[in-house]
Amino acid sequence: MENKDTIFLQRIAYLVYGYQQQSLTETEQAELEAWLQAAQENRVFFDQLTDTAILQRRLQQYRHFDANAGWEIFRDRHYPAAAKGRLRYIYYKWAAAAAVLLLLGTGIYLSRRSTTRPVSPVVINTAPILPGSAKAVLTLADGSTVPLDSNASQVIAQQGSVVKLNNGQLQYSATHPGSAYSLNTLTTPRGGQFRLTLPDGTRVWLNAASAITYPTAFSHDKREVSVKGEAYFEVAGEPQRPFRVNTDHQTTIDVLGTSFNVNAYPDEQGIATTLIHGAVKVNNGHASRVLLPGQQARITSPDQIGIITHADTTAILAWKREAFYFHDADIPTVMRQLARWYDVNIVYAGNIPARRFQGEIQRRLPLSDVLEGLETTGVHFRVQGRNIIVEP
Repeated sequence: MENKDTIFLQRIAYLVYGYQQQSLTETEQAELEAWLQAAQENRVFFDQLTDTAILQRRLQQYRHFDANAGWEIFRDRHYPAAAKGRLRYIYYKWAAAAAVLLLLGTGIYLSRRSTTRPVSPVVINTAPILPGSAKAVLTLADGSTVPLDSNASQVIAQQGSVVKLNNGQLQYSATHPGSAYSLNTLTTPRGGQFRLTLPDGTRVWLNAASAITYPTAFSHDKREVSVKGEAYFEVAGEPQRPFRVNTDHQTTIDVLGTSFNVNAYPDEQGIATTLIHGAVKVNNGHASRVLLPGQQARITSPDQIGIITHADTTAILAWKREAFYFHDADIPTVMRQLARWYDVNIVYAGNIPARRFQGEIQRRLPLSDVLEGLETTGVHFRVQGRNIIVEP
């Protein structure tokens, strides 16, 4: 189990990173402000973390940085109480990880649960496999499609709404709310993600290999969309028009005004709904449960809904801040996420190695860097085209 101080540091790192990326929700922004106001040393620490000159100097120093010794110094200086616990930081990998470790007190660390084996080099393509980006396909009601990316800007006029594409975001504005409407579908490929503002002002973040179908204008009495894959919602509060999200397997999520994450990938174990703020009711046709903030509903069978009372929201929302976060994750869990983001196929040669991973990795890194870090735990990879072969 992770030390509580470790979890706290990870949370602060997440909030500071989100502040720098301008991706914090209103609730997260309030949490960061509360931490800054709690003590003057927090404000001083925050100013150091966001000073460009300091960041550049620390990155230049990384090549000669002793990660284990650096963590001990950082921990003793800023959080001396944490020194009493047994914090296991066995591996820190590559410059991006060390920057987060050194400056935010957390970062990439991969916990090893078995005997270390010699590390073999990763076989890399001549052309590197790059991370995903903001890209999607918009399917209009007439079946026509519009490719979208982060560089394009355009206006798409259709019945009942005007659609604007700008800076990797798709924004709808209803011309006649409650009038006749049509359905649109926004689909991200593997290696893509996108942001969307619905006609009512609800904001949606769509993860890789996902899709959302929605009307171009909502009716007077309800708002309803359908999701495949993974999406994060910040629903505009309109009590007179309840908001409903439909997924596969007859699962629905009813909300008024709230923020939550839905993971409904077909290759994951069931459907997971995690509430960040507000209240939602999850229904699978046989049972229904109302969630409180910080809780997660998991549907793995048709007749019951499991509840996790203290969900790890830092891990669950890592994709939204462009990171992977692994908490005691096995190799198939890790590789499913890599496959979706880097658009690669995973092949297992022989038995799947019994390894567990823990830590955070930026999704902006080339795949070769990620695999190199994973190999320090004794797992071996070969890259052939867009196939990643995992060897024991």
